[in-house]
Amino acid sequence: MNATNKCRGAIAAAVLAALPALAQEVQNPLARRAAQSPFDLAEGTWNGANLENRSNCSNPGRNGFHGTYGEFVVGFDRVAHVMSINETTITSPALTCTYIGPYTDDRLRPQWTGTVSCSDGKNGNFTMTQLLATPNAMNVRVSFRMTGGETCDVDAILGGSRF
Repeated sequence: MNATNKCRGAIAAAVLAALPALAQEVQNPLARRAAQSPFDLAEGTWNGANLENRSNCSNPGRNGFHGTYGEFVVGFDRVAHVMSINETTITSPALTCTYIGPYTDDRLRPQWTGTVSCSDGKNGNFTMTQLLATPNAMNVRVSFRMTGGETCDVDAILGGSRF
């Protein structure tokens, strides 16, 4: 066996030896996600963005995609089964919004509904349509009809990360 073949053999052996460790670290992208609960969000502060797709606005110029950086503080009243997300943006002027309402802790079909009220007059009744929560990432999708000065249908994603 010449030196080239010996080198190839050593490389192949090293790769084969590393495969079990690599297989443990790589997650199957097709694997079924675990059931989710609002509690998976964990109380505390998350940093990310509020992305909105607005439609059917009374002012057609408000239709379309909107987004802003936000800090989200998640809280629970576990006795009353109420969850809240308080959002503060870094836009000028700073905007604050509170999403608050009752939740059900059904891990197979978590539900959260309530009211959203913002310092700019954006208000409405929301329904959570999707929840993704991991120890370091959150994605809460809500839909609502804005009431007040402007009326729009809003599909929003409150997304954030933390250490």
